[in-house]
Amino acid sequence: MDASLPLYNQIVYTRDELIADLAPETDPAGLTMVLGAYDMAASVHEHQRRADTTPYFWHITRVARILIRELRIFNAEVIAASLLHDVLEDSTVITADVIKYNFGSYVSYIVEVLTKNIRLTGEAGEQEDLEYIERLRRASIDCRIVKFAERLDNFRCMEFGVKRDPFRYIDETERYYFPMAASEKNNALRYLVEEMQKVKGKLFA
Repeated sequence: MDASLPLYNQIVYTRDELIADLAPETDPAGLTMVLGAYDMAASVHEHQRRADTTPYFWHITRVARILIRELRIFNAEVIAASLLHDVLEDSTVITADVIKYNFGSYVSYIVEVLTKNIRLTGEAGEQEDLEYIERLRRASIDCRIVKFAERLDNFRCMEFGVKRDPFRYIDETERYYFPMAASEKNNALRYLVEEMQKVKGKLFA
């Protein structure tokens, strides 16, 4: 590994980098939408930290970075939704209606599909997880692409201790998420699964 490069969990996709990557690929309205989502997410997640002590917002930006730089997805609605995918879970102020008003119905739809009641525990929490998986399975392909990109970023951060039980997280991903990709001939999902499998191979080599 190049010592001059930051560790993966230290990478943040800056606003300027986002503009440089996206401006040539989308229209001004689309870019404005994505930047609005970037700023809203930055505000909502401002004080959150991950288990590895890095700002939670860095994780959010890397999900968008995976979509843009690795998958070459430039759809403004999908990128905006990727930046907002945890906003409803982590804000007591922003609602689905607020997202719909600011970013449109499709962005709101993706974010709602990807939102889970993380405060439930025990049997209620397990039931919520199952309903979440089923909702994701029946949702649009864009929802699954964003979710798989988010999982890939978590896989890449596993070595830094972002998950309390990495074995369970990997098992859950393989058991519930990978079959969604196997049932569809989608190059983006296939790539994301292959990248997660590479990470797993390195972790257990």
